Amino acid sequence: MRTVVPDDYPPVMAGSRGEKCLAQLGELKIYPIDCKGGDELLRLTEDADAIVNIRARCRFDREFFEKSPALRVLSIWGTGTDHVNLLGAKEAGVVVSNTPGVAAHSVAEHTLALMLAAARQIPTNDTAVRQDQWPRGQMTQLTGKTLGLIGLGAIGRQTARIARGIGMNLVAWTFHPDDAFAKELGIEWVELDALYRRADVISIHVRQTPETEGMVGKEAFAQMKPGTILVNTARGPIVDEEALVHALTEGPLAAAGLDVFGKEPLPSDHPIAHLSNAVLSPHNAGVTPEVTDAGLLLAAQNVEAFFEGTPQNIVV
Repeated sequence: MRTVVPDDYPPVMAGSRGEKCLAQLGELKIYPIDCKGGDELLRLTEDADAIVNIRARCRFDREFFEKSPALRVLSIWGTGTDHVNLLGAKEAGVVVSNTPGVAAHSVAEHTLALMLAAARQIPTNDTAVRQDQWPRGQMTQLTGKTLGLIGLGAIGRQTARIARGIGMNLVAWTFHPDDAFAKELGIEWVELDALYRRADVISIHVRQTPETEGMVGKEAFAQMKPGTILVNTARGPIVDEEALVHALTEGPLAAAGLDVFGKEPLPSDHPIAHLSNAVLSPHNAGVTPEVTDAGLLLAAQNVEAFFEGTPQNIVV
Protein backbone atom coordinates (compact mmCIF):
# COMPACT_ATOMS: atom_id res chain seq x y z
CA MET A 1 0.00 0.00 0.00
CA ARG A 2 1.23 3.49 -0.87
CA THR A 3 0.29 6.47 1.30
CA VAL A 4 1.15 10.05 0.34
CA VAL A 5 1.06 13.24 2.42
CA PRO A 6 1.27 15.89 -0.33
CA ASP A 7 1.02 19.09 1.70
CA ASP A 8 2.88 18.86 5.02
CA TYR A 9 3.78 22.55 5.15
CA PRO A 10 4.57 23.93 7.62
CA PRO A 11 5.72 20.41 8.59
CA VAL A 12 3.81 18.65 11.34
CA MET A 13 3.49 15.02 10.23
CA ALA A 14 7.20 14.22 10.07
CA GLY A 15 8.34 12.76 13.40
CA SER A 16 4.80 12.40 14.77
CA ARG A 17 2.98 9.35 16.05
CA GLY A 18 0.87 9.63 12.91
CA GLU A 19 3.94 9.15 10.72
CA LYS A 20 4.94 6.04 12.67
CA CYS A 21 1.46 4.60 12.24
CA LEU A 22 1.42 5.23 8.48
CA ALA A 23 4.95 3.86 8.01
CA GLN A 24 3.81 0.50 9.38
CA LEU A 25 1.16 0.20 6.67
CA GLY A 26 3.54 0.20 3.72
CA GLU A 27 5.28 2.77 1.53
CA LEU A 28 4.97 6.32 2.84
CA LYS A 29 5.95 9.58 1.16
CA ILE A 30 5.66 12.94 2.92
CA TYR A 31 6.14 16.13 0.91
CA PRO A 32 6.95 19.19 3.09
CA ILE A 33 5.61 21.62 0.49
CA ASP A 34 2.67 24.00 0.14
CA CYS A 35 0.75 21.98 -2.45
CA LYS A 36 -2.52 23.66 -3.40
CA GLY A 37 -3.90 21.07 -5.79
CA GLY A 38 -4.10 20.85 -9.57
CA ASP A 39 -1.42 19.16 -11.66
CA GLU A 40 1.09 19.29 -8.81
CA LEU A 41 -1.22 17.29 -6.56
CA LEU A 42 -1.81 14.73 -9.31
CA ARG A 43 1.94 14.34 -9.82
CA LEU A 44 2.74 13.95 -6.13
CA THR A 45 -0.01 11.42 -5.44
CA GLU A 46 0.28 9.32 -8.60
CA ASP A 47 -0.62 5.67 -7.85
CA ALA A 48 -1.35 6.47 -4.18
CA ASP A 49 -3.79 4.13 -2.45
CA ALA A 50 -4.27 6.58 0.41
CA ILE A 51 -3.76 10.31 0.92
CA VAL A 52 -3.50 12.13 4.22
CA ASN A 53 -4.43 15.78 3.71
CA ILE A 54 -2.86 18.28 6.12
CA ARG A 55 -3.81 21.76 4.87
CA ALA A 56 -7.18 23.05 3.66
CA ARG A 57 -5.29 25.10 1.04
CA CYS A 58 -4.84 21.87 -0.91
CA ARG A 59 -7.90 21.53 -3.16
CA PHE A 60 -9.30 18.14 -4.17
CA ASP A 61 -11.64 18.85 -7.08
CA ARG A 62 -13.74 16.51 -9.19
CA GLU A 63 -11.05 16.29 -11.90
CA PHE A 64 -8.51 15.13 -9.32
CA PHE A 65 -10.67 12.16 -8.32
CA GLU A 66 -11.41 11.32 -11.95
CA LYS A 67 -7.66 11.15 -12.66
CA SER A 68 -6.71 9.14 -9.55
CA PRO A 69 -7.95 5.60 -10.25
CA ALA A 70 -5.75 3.97 -7.61
CA LEU A 71 -6.94 6.20 -4.77
CA ARG A 72 -9.20 4.50 -2.25
CA VAL A 73 -9.19 6.72 0.83
CA LEU A 74 -8.59 10.41 1.58
CA SER A 75 -7.99 11.08 5.27
CA ILE A 76 -8.29 14.73 6.32
CA TRP A 77 -6.46 16.12 9.32
CA GLY A 78 -9.22 18.31 10.79
CA THR A 79 -12.96 18.47 10.30
CA GLY A 80 -13.49 20.92 7.42
CA THR A 81 -14.27 19.44 4.01
CA ASP A 82 -15.03 22.61 2.02
CA HIS A 83 -11.80 22.10 0.03
CA VAL A 84 -12.89 18.63 -1.14
CA ASN A 85 -15.42 17.89 -3.87
CA LEU A 86 -17.29 15.28 -1.86
CA LEU A 87 -19.61 14.31 -4.70
CA GLY A 88 -16.60 13.78 -6.95
CA ALA A 89 -15.01 11.57 -4.30
CA LYS A 90 -18.18 9.56 -3.88
CA GLU A 91 -18.62 9.05 -7.61
CA ALA A 92 -15.00 7.87 -7.84
CA GLY A 93 -15.49 5.42 -4.99
CA VAL A 94 -13.08 7.23 -2.68
CA VAL A 95 -13.85 7.17 1.04
CA VAL A 96 -13.27 10.52 2.74
CA SER A 97 -12.66 10.61 6.50
CA ASN A 98 -11.79 13.34 8.99
CA THR A 99 -10.86 13.78 12.65
CA PRO A 100 -13.95 15.03 14.48
CA GLY A 101 -13.78 16.12 18.09
CA VAL A 102 -10.01 16.16 18.40
CA ALA A 103 -9.79 19.94 18.59
CA ALA A 104 -13.06 20.49 20.44
CA HIS A 105 -11.54 21.56 23.76
CA SER A 106 -8.90 23.78 22.16
CA VAL A 107 -11.30 25.54 19.78
CA ALA A 108 -13.87 25.99 22.55
CA GLU A 109 -11.21 27.58 24.76
CA HIS A 110 -10.24 29.89 21.90
CA THR A 111 -13.89 30.76 21.34
CA LEU A 112 -14.16 31.82 24.97
CA ALA A 113 -10.89 33.77 24.68
CA LEU A 114 -12.20 35.72 21.67
CA MET A 115 -15.51 36.24 23.42
CA LEU A 116 -13.84 37.65 26.52
CA ALA A 117 -11.33 39.71 24.55
CA ALA A 118 -14.15 41.32 22.57
CA ALA A 119 -16.41 41.85 25.59
CA ARG A 120 -13.61 43.24 27.76
CA GLN A 121 -11.99 45.22 24.90
CA ILE A 122 -8.64 43.69 25.84
CA PRO A 123 -6.71 44.43 22.60
CA THR A 124 -7.71 48.12 22.50
CA ASN A 125 -7.11 48.56 26.22
CA ASP A 126 -3.72 46.88 25.94
CA THR A 127 -2.73 49.25 23.13
CA ALA A 128 -3.98 52.27 25.07
CA VAL A 129 -2.07 51.41 28.23
CA ARG A 130 1.14 50.98 26.22
CA GLN A 131 0.56 54.48 24.79
CA ASP A 132 0.37 56.13 28.21
CA GLN A 133 -3.45 56.19 28.22
CA TRP A 134 -5.78 54.98 30.98
CA PRO A 135 -9.22 54.26 29.45
CA ARG A 136 -12.22 54.03 31.80
CA GLY A 137 -14.92 52.97 29.33
CA GLN A 138 -17.58 50.45 30.26
CA MET A 139 -17.04 46.84 29.29
CA THR A 140 -19.40 43.87 28.92
CA GLN A 141 -19.86 41.30 31.67
CA LEU A 142 -20.71 37.87 30.30
CA THR A 143 -22.16 36.36 33.48
CA GLY A 144 -25.93 36.47 33.16
CA LYS A 145 -25.83 37.19 29.43
CA THR A 146 -27.38 34.91 26.80
CA LEU A 147 -25.12 32.97 24.45
CA GLY A 148 -26.67 31.88 21.17
CA LEU A 149 -24.96 28.82 19.69
CA ILE A 150 -25.35 28.19 15.96
CA GLY A 151 -24.43 24.52 15.65
CA LEU A 152 -23.98 22.08 18.50
CA GLY A 153 -21.42 19.53 17.37
CA ALA A 154 -18.37 18.61 19.42
CA ILE A 155 -16.99 22.16 19.51
CA GLY A 156 -20.36 23.78 20.08
CA ARG A 157 -21.06 21.41 22.97
CA GLN A 158 -17.75 22.12 24.67
CA THR A 159 -18.31 25.85 24.19
CA ALA A 160 -21.71 25.44 25.81
CA ARG A 161 -20.16 23.70 28.82
CA ILE A 162 -17.58 26.46 29.30
CA ALA A 163 -20.15 29.22 28.85
CA ARG A 164 -22.48 27.58 31.36
CA GLY A 165 -19.53 27.40 33.74
CA ILE A 166 -19.13 31.19 33.73
CA GLY A 167 -22.83 31.76 34.29
CA MET A 168 -24.20 32.39 30.80
CA ASN A 169 -27.69 31.44 29.69
CA LEU A 170 -27.81 29.21 26.61
CA VAL A 171 -30.03 29.14 23.53
CA ALA A 172 -29.13 27.12 20.46
CA TRP A 173 -30.05 26.16 16.92
CA THR A 174 -28.55 23.12 15.20
CA PHE A 175 -29.19 20.74 12.31
CA HIS A 176 -29.27 17.75 14.67
CA PRO A 177 -30.82 18.57 18.06
CA ASP A 178 -29.91 16.37 21.02
CA ASP A 179 -32.61 16.79 23.65
CA ALA A 180 -30.70 14.84 26.30
CA PHE A 181 -27.67 17.13 26.03
CA ALA A 182 -29.87 20.22 25.98
CA LYS A 183 -31.60 19.08 29.14
CA GLU A 184 -28.25 18.34 30.81
CA LEU A 185 -26.99 21.90 30.29
CA GLY A 186 -30.29 23.73 30.33
CA ILE A 187 -30.10 24.74 26.66
CA GLU A 188 -33.25 26.12 25.05
CA TRP A 189 -33.81 25.17 21.42
CA VAL A 190 -34.91 28.14 19.31
CA GLU A 191 -35.29 29.03 15.65
CA LEU A 192 -32.51 31.11 14.10
CA ASP A 193 -34.60 34.28 14.00
CA ALA A 194 -35.31 34.00 17.72
CA LEU A 195 -31.63 33.30 18.44
CA TYR A 196 -30.58 36.45 16.58
CA ARG A 197 -33.12 38.54 18.50
CA ARG A 198 -32.37 37.17 21.98
CA ALA A 199 -28.64 36.48 22.15
CA ASP A 200 -26.14 38.92 23.64
CA VAL A 201 -23.30 36.84 22.19
CA ILE A 202 -23.59 34.64 19.08
CA SER A 203 -21.05 31.89 18.42
CA ILE A 204 -20.88 29.95 15.13
CA HIS A 205 -20.11 26.22 15.11
CA VAL A 206 -21.55 24.77 11.88
CA ARG A 207 -19.62 23.26 8.99
CA GLN A 208 -19.18 25.23 5.79
CA THR A 209 -21.49 23.75 3.15
CA PRO A 210 -23.50 25.27 0.29
CA GLU A 211 -26.36 25.42 2.79
CA THR A 212 -24.42 27.42 5.40
CA GLU A 213 -22.36 29.76 3.22
CA GLY A 214 -23.49 33.33 3.86
CA MET A 215 -26.14 32.19 6.35
CA VAL A 216 -25.20 35.01 8.75
CA GLY A 217 -25.73 38.04 6.57
CA LYS A 218 -27.61 41.30 6.25
CA GLU A 219 -30.98 39.88 7.30
CA ALA A 220 -29.46 38.14 10.32
CA PHE A 221 -27.62 41.25 11.51
CA ALA A 222 -30.81 43.31 11.13
CA GLN A 223 -32.48 41.10 13.75
CA MET A 224 -29.71 41.34 16.35
CA LYS A 225 -30.04 43.75 19.22
CA PRO A 226 -27.60 46.66 19.72
CA GLY A 227 -24.44 45.62 21.54
CA THR A 228 -24.37 42.02 20.28
CA ILE A 229 -20.99 40.27 20.08
CA LEU A 230 -20.34 37.79 17.24
CA VAL A 231 -17.70 35.04 17.47
CA ASN A 232 -16.71 32.85 14.52
CA THR A 233 -14.26 29.97 14.92
CA ALA A 234 -15.94 27.82 12.24
CA ARG A 235 -15.35 29.03 8.67
CA GLY A 236 -15.18 32.54 7.25
CA PRO A 237 -17.64 32.17 4.33
CA ILE A 238 -20.46 31.27 6.75
CA VAL A 239 -20.61 35.01 7.50
CA ASP A 240 -21.21 37.60 4.78
CA GLU A 241 -18.13 39.77 5.36
CA GLU A 242 -19.53 42.87 3.68
CA ALA A 243 -22.56 42.71 5.96
CA LEU A 244 -20.27 42.00 8.92
CA VAL A 245 -18.18 45.12 8.30
CA HIS A 246 -21.36 47.20 8.08
CA ALA A 247 -22.69 45.67 11.30
CA LEU A 248 -19.42 46.48 13.11
CA THR A 249 -19.26 50.06 11.88
CA GLU A 250 -22.96 51.03 11.83
CA GLY A 251 -24.45 48.54 14.29
CA PRO A 252 -25.86 46.45 15.76
CA LEU A 253 -22.62 44.64 16.62
CA ALA A 254 -20.55 46.02 19.47
CA ALA A 255 -17.65 43.72 18.61
CA ALA A 256 -16.60 40.51 16.91
CA GLY A 257 -14.04 37.81 17.66
CA LEU A 258 -12.87 36.18 14.43
CA ASP A 259 -10.50 33.26 13.86
CA VAL A 260 -11.61 32.60 10.28
CA PHE A 261 -12.07 34.72 7.16
CA GLY A 262 -13.34 34.52 3.61
CA LYS A 263 -9.80 34.82 2.30
CA GLU A 264 -6.89 33.49 4.32
CA PRO A 265 -4.41 34.86 5.19
CA LEU A 266 -6.50 38.00 5.73
CA PRO A 267 -5.21 40.76 3.40
CA SER A 268 -3.77 43.72 5.30
CA ASP A 269 -5.99 46.09 3.31
CA HIS A 270 -9.21 44.25 4.17
CA PRO A 271 -11.68 46.52 6.04
CA ILE A 272 -11.91 44.04 8.94
CA ALA A 273 -8.17 44.43 9.57
CA HIS A 274 -8.71 48.10 10.40
CA LEU A 275 -11.65 47.80 12.82
CA SER A 276 -10.72 48.33 16.47
CA ASN A 277 -13.81 46.42 17.64
CA ALA A 278 -12.77 43.26 15.78
CA VAL A 279 -10.49 40.86 17.66
CA LEU A 280 -8.60 38.73 15.13
CA SER A 281 -6.57 35.51 15.20
CA PRO A 282 -5.01 33.61 12.26
CA HIS A 283 -7.23 30.50 12.06
CA ASN A 284 -5.25 28.85 14.84
CA ALA A 285 -7.95 28.07 17.40
CA GLY A 286 -7.11 24.38 17.29
CA VAL A 287 -3.34 24.70 17.02
CA THR A 288 -1.86 23.26 20.19
CA PRO A 289 0.72 20.47 20.60
CA GLU A 290 -1.92 18.22 22.12
CA VAL A 291 -4.42 18.72 19.31
CA THR A 292 -1.79 18.40 16.58
CA ASP A 293 -0.45 15.10 17.90
CA ALA A 294 -3.84 13.54 18.54
CA GLY A 295 -5.26 14.72 15.20
CA LEU A 296 -2.37 13.44 13.11
CA LEU A 297 -2.52 10.08 14.84
CA LEU A 298 -6.27 9.80 14.26
CA ALA A 299 -5.86 10.77 10.59
CA ALA A 300 -3.35 7.91 10.25
CA GLN A 301 -5.56 5.52 12.19
CA ASN A 302 -8.43 6.34 9.82
CA VAL A 303 -6.28 5.06 6.95
CA GLU A 304 -5.32 1.97 8.96
CA ALA A 305 -8.94 1.25 9.86
CA PHE A 306 -10.04 1.56 6.24
CA PHE A 307 -7.54 -1.00 5.00
CA GLU A 308 -8.42 -3.31 7.88
CA GLY A 309 -12.02 -3.26 6.65
CA THR A 310 -13.41 -1.23 9.55
CA PRO A 311 -13.55 2.36 8.20
CA GLN A 312 -14.18 5.07 10.77
CA ASN A 313 -14.97 8.79 10.92
CA ILE A 314 -16.40 8.68 7.42
CA VAL A 315 -17.63 11.86 5.74
CA VAL A 316 -18.57 10.14 2.43
